[in-house]
Amino acid sequence: MKPVISYLGNSCKKCIKCVKSCPTDAISIVNEQVIIDKDKCINCDICIQACDQKVLRVKHVDLQKALKKHDYNIALISTAILSDLKTYEEIKNIAHAIKKFGFDEVVQYSDIEGTLYKQALRDSVGKHKVMLTSFCPTINKLIKNDYPTLIDHLLPYDYPVEIAAKKLKAKYKDKNIGIYSLCECVGKLTLAKEPFDNNESNIDYAFSISQMFPQINKLKDDQQENIEMNKYGVKSIVSDLYGNRDLSVISVEGLPQIKKALDLIEFDQLKHVDLIALFNCFQGCIGGYYLWSNPFEGCFNIKSMLSECQKDTAVLDKTEYQKIHTINSNEQNFKERLAWFNKVNAILETLPQFDCGSCGFANCRGLASRIASGEVDASLCRVKRR
Repeated sequence: MKPVISYLGNSCKKCIKCVKSCPTDAISIVNEQVIIDKDKCINCDICIQACDQKVLRVKHVDLQKALKKHDYNIALISTAILSDLKTYEEIKNIAHAIKKFGFDEVVQYSDIEGTLYKQALRDSVGKHKVMLTSFCPTINKLIKNDYPTLIDHLLPYDYPVEIAAKKLKAKYKDKNIGIYSLCECVGKLTLAKEPFDNNESNIDYAFSISQMFPQINKLKDDQQENIEMNKYGVKSIVSDLYGNRDLSVISVEGLPQIKKALDLIEFDQLKHVDLIALFNCFQGCIGGYYLWSNPFEGCFNIKSMLSECQKDTAVLDKTEYQKIHTINSNEQNFKERLAWFNKVNAILETLPQFDCGSCGFANCRGLASRIASGEVDASLCRVKRR
């Protein structure tokens, strides 16, 4: 895959806000250039929000050009968009406006999300360990990168939007169709062939909801497209509505809290919980960076509309939704990892450990690991030079 977050440095002031805000130490400044390690980057968009100069950007699809490439275009509407609307009828108005934009069909997949929500509650019972469910690419990459021992705790489900796209490909197998995912966050943009070359996906293009919203708003009128939603699917994307403690099910939102929970699970310190739903964004997917409202009102809006979400859950065969999570087979074995850890620690002992960031790395450990790999040398440490 191509790097997701790009650096356009014309007006960059090297303020190191992006470096200090990155939760995975994926950003550094070397030779006056901001460098993003695409392997460490989990596409959480925190650096984009921290950048005052707006030189960190995400590539977007040229939608008008893409629409001309296919005979039949289908838009997949994110369930989280419901949080930005005041009434259930508005989703039908929005769906019609999206169709007028140039799509032949508009599809909503909360029925698939609802099926996987119920399946997760069933599959987490009696496992004798804390199971995890996450349909957030950001969180799943965090687990693969930093908590590989917890991979077998992740329930083996594919992304609902990917399942929806796969079903549409099968339905229209004789047509030249284009499938477009309207995304509420940066992480979800990665679940498509364009713009980041995720060629394993059945989704052809992904773009942000905010990219389309000004045009959608102009096209919106009293006309409606029939869109039905499933209440369990809607509940599954809101952290406050996910499960309940009587079922030993909880939700955790935000990277700092998720890391705390994963640390506890890794050391078997979390008891009396069968299932944890993990959300990168505040209040769940309704806190997505590309949504125009706020998650406080969004949660209220969704609660007020739940009774109108009457669509049945989707009927899915196990083969349609199951996807085993794996880690890179080239990962270092335990002995190699221990040797690397000792090497980095030895270098770290020679550094001041102030974590000031003046070297261009988030902390002294980040600098030590780059010195250990031979990418830079200790002269970058200004404190040590003085």
